[in-house]
Amino acid sequence: MESLLEKTGASEAADLSKGDQKVDEHSCLNDEPTVQTSPEMGCCGCADEPSSKVEPTTPQSQSSPRNSDQIFVKDRSCTDILTLLVLLVLAGGFAFMLTNVVKKGDIYRVINGYDDCGRVCGRKTVRESYPRTNCTNEDFTRMKYVEIDISPGAVPKRKCVERCEDTKESPKLLFLNRCILNIDKVKDTINSIVRSLRLDSFFNEAVTDLGIAWRELLYLLLIALALSLGILVAFRYVVQYAVYLVLIGVVVACIGGTTYFWLEWYHEKKSIDKNEITSEDSSIESYFVYAIIASVVTVIVLLVILVMRKRIQLVMQLFREAGKAVSAMPALLFQPIYTYLLLGFTSVACVYCMLWIESAGDMYKNRKNHVHFRKDALIIATRWYNLFCFFVAYEFYLGCQHIIVACAVARWFFTRDKKRLSLPVVKGFGYLIRYHLGTVAFGALIIGIVRIIRAMISFTQKHLKQYDNAFVNAILWCCQCCLWCFECALKFLTRNAYIETAIYGCNFCTGGRKAFQALSSNILRVAAINSVGDFVLFLGKVLVVTLTMVAGVYLMQVQKKEGLHHPWIPIGLAGIFAFLVAHCFISIYEMIIDTIFICFCEDCEKNDGISRPYFMSRGLMEFVENSKKALKHLDQRQNEDM
Repeated sequence: MESLLEKTGASEAADLSKGDQKVDEHSCLNDEPTVQTSPEMGCCGCADEPSSKVEPTTPQSQSSPRNSDQIFVKDRSCTDILTLLVLLVLAGGFAFMLTNVVKKGDIYRVINGYDDCGRVCGRKTVRESYPRTNCTNEDFTRMKYVEIDISPGAVPKRKCVERCEDTKESPKLLFLNRCILNIDKVKDTINSIVRSLRLDSFFNEAVTDLGIAWRELLYLLLIALALSLGILVAFRYVVQYAVYLVLIGVVVACIGGTTYFWLEWYHEKKSIDKNEITSEDSSIESYFVYAIIASVVTVIVLLVILVMRKRIQLVMQLFREAGKAVSAMPALLFQPIYTYLLLGFTSVACVYCMLWIESAGDMYKNRKNHVHFRKDALIIATRWYNLFCFFVAYEFYLGCQHIIVACAVARWFFTRDKKRLSLPVVKGFGYLIRYHLGTVAFGALIIGIVRIIRAMISFTQKHLKQYDNAFVNAILWCCQCCLWCFECALKFLTRNAYIETAIYGCNFCTGGRKAFQALSSNILRVAAINSVGDFVLFLGKVLVVTLTMVAGVYLMQVQKKEGLHHPWIPIGLAGIFAFLVAHCFISIYEMIIDTIFICFCEDCEKNDGISRPYFMSRGLMEFVENSKKALKHLDQRQNEDM
């Protein structure tokens, strides 16, 4: 009998374990009573679809409240596969179009130029037929320059020459392998400008300065790197002082500006009363309007700060939590390096493709009996296609970075024992490659389409300027403005959709819906993060650049580096490098803060802090409505564990 009871108990425990395993696999739970059904892959592929909901249980029937289900989903399925296939098809289509364009092009037509017969300078022409010309194939290997005669009143002529040297009879100007003749007035003007600005030897002196100060540039780059890391540490421990400094600065600026405008209005009014000036010569009405506007803005700013004071405290705590995440996962700081290397490689490839596209065309002879290359519809379409692919690739690389960072941070946030966390960044990269490349492709395609539409509208605006149609220009400007606002909102929503995807393993549409719900229900907190938080991050970038340039002034001028002609050149270059380094690190910090905030919102929605303990830290619990009860329950749990 005892043996039978033991077997029965073991069987029930096994069934309960299987049920718990199902809950763990589909941990995107709601509080509504639902019935567990067989798992199906919905259109959105998210774990909290109706098919994966479970029957809610009371705290007494759960195994332990401290072992509540994880919100971060580990058992995932591939999302947005169709979109990834569409992206691959688009890439294949571009490769096919570019292959056909290359057959009609020669990249050296753009680099070296060509003569009136269409023969490329610096190359041996292999074409044998020309449209109605007597031109023949010639070897122009030594003739690397195209000479362009732009004599006034004459037809411009182009021919390949071996040298481009000035003579008394024909002064010349060399520019990008183009040797331009008969530009006396233009060249005299250019020479006078060059002499007045002392630019005749500027390039050589600048190169010499960089060669002399390369060690100092390396030191400044290391200083910028150290300052960026120091800023991240400061954000964790002393961010409250930076936030208070920003708020005090805004309040002082508003009150000071309002006081200034009212005082000026009072002085103007007093001068009119004393008949020192007439009302027509005064600016009393302008100052009165300015003072009213400034007063309204000041009142609004003070009310906003008063209403959002608790949300601003949340911003400070998010900065501290982000610092903890960076300390636990320092590999996050290396993500921008890979991203910007890929972006640089893609930019070079895009420019290379653009040169082939611009050099392609069908030979034709114009009315001036000169051979040129006419672009057909395929080449024009490939030109726009190349730009579209660059936009999509740019957003795709950034989206991949966002997913990796969000996966690592979300996994860190929803892990109770942070010491047991192993390789979160590597596992985030694995989640991206295995499951969510389609989701990133979805977001990149949407933003790429909006950006290419904006580029087409700008192109149309430029070509309609010659007609001077104010009505059409106004419509295009309105379209451009609306699309710009839509693009900014879309980028913001896409970033947060990636965070939801990283948490729940859902696809882009579900992630966007969940992100919109989370953000709309916490609109004041979002406003505080995007106003105060972003401005604090911007101040961090400014501080890194300023301190780096101050260090550069000390190294270059105070130490009196010998041989420098223009010390501001290496100092300015160091400032640019410092901004890029600071932007790389702080942009990652911004994504970490956004991810922690979304995780905080999801933790508040899924758990109550008592029957289902929060995953958030003690500092974040203070911003929950039942914070006192949750903290008391947390203290009881910690005392039991001790």
